[in-house]
Amino acid sequence: MPFTGFKFSKLNSATNILPFECGDEDLNSFLSNKAIAYKKELLATTYILESEEKTIAYLSIYNDALAVQEKNFASKSALERTVKKIIDHPKRHLRQFPAIKIGRLAVCKHTKKTRKGIGRGLVNYVINLALEQNSSCACQLITVDAYSESLDFYTKLGFNFLTEKDKGEDTRQMYLDLRPYMNAFEETL
Repeated sequence: MPFTGFKFSKLNSATNILPFECGDEDLNSFLSNKAIAYKKELLATTYILESEEKTIAYLSIYNDALAVQEKNFASKSALERTVKKIIDHPKRHLRQFPAIKIGRLAVCKHTKKTRKGIGRGLVNYVINLALEQNSSCACQLITVDAYSESLDFYTKLGFNFLTEKDKGEDTRQMYLDLRPYMNAFEETL
C-alpha cells in the first residue's frame, strides 16, 4: 500500500500545511495558497498525505458533470460513439453525466522516485469514495483535465480521452467510467 507510514487526512482551516514541492509552481501554489480557501467556499475538498516533515502528495476533488457537446467532436458520429460508450440504454439524448472531478493531484518530486504507486493510490481513493457515495448520490464518471505530462499516468489507470479535438493542448479532458467498478463493488457487499 503506497500510504503506509504516512498520515492521510482531509485539509481544513486548522491544517498546518507542511512543505511541498512537486516541480510545478501552479500545483505547489494551489496547496499553500488556495486549497483552504477553496474548501471554505465549497469549491474543492483537498486531501493531503504527509510524513512527519513534509507533504508527500495531495488531491483536490469536486462535483462535476461531464458535458458531451457536439462542438467538442470532429463529427456527429464521433459524438454519438462517445455517448454510446458512456450510456448503454436508448436515452442517448442525455448530454451531461454525473461525475467527480480530480481538480488537482500532485506528488512530491523526491517521493515519486522512491515510492511508486502514490498517485495511483490517490486515484483509487477517489474511485472508492465515488462507489461508496453512489448509494446516496449518483456518480458515473471520474473526470480530469490532465496535463500533457500526465496523460500516460491516467491512460494506464483506465481513463479515456473525451475527444480528439484537444489533442496537442496543454491539458486534455479525460474520464473513467465507474460502472465496471460499481458492479464489482456491489458483488462484495
